[in-house]
Amino acid sequence: MSSLTMDNADEVLREVMPGCVRSLSITVDKLGENAASLKMPSSEAACREGGFFSGQAIAALADSAMCFALWCDGRGRRPVATVDLHVTYMRGLGNESLVAHAEVVRSGRTLSFAKVQIVGADSGQLAATAIGTFAWPA
Repeated sequence: MSSLTMDNADEVLREVMPGCVRSLSITVDKLGENAASLKMPSSEAACREGGFFSGQAIAALADSAMCFALWCDGRGRRPVATVDLHVTYMRGLGNESLVAHAEVVRSGRTLSFAKVQIVGADSGQLAATAIGTFAWPA
């Protein structure tokens, strides 16, 4: 288990997250108690035809943001596995970055729960919401 701070957050993104997430150029905007905000720029890797963010990229941003929020629950960074992820897409956005604001709903010994809102960085428009269940492997 290691501590997660703004000083090492981008390093954790590069070393812990899979290549498909790294290719989205996601960055950590803010870490707080039981909360994290991550940002994803509009890019060819994240957007589909027409310049709108793809559902797959939004789901990756949501999952990643919730993992970072869970690592801010006071117990530090440790392996986590997504058990369930439910994403609701509210509107298509493009030509601006997306910001995911995640928070822990409940953090237990073997399972934890988190939620996230994803908004346009410039417009503030709600692009998606998500809830997730995560396991802490032994």
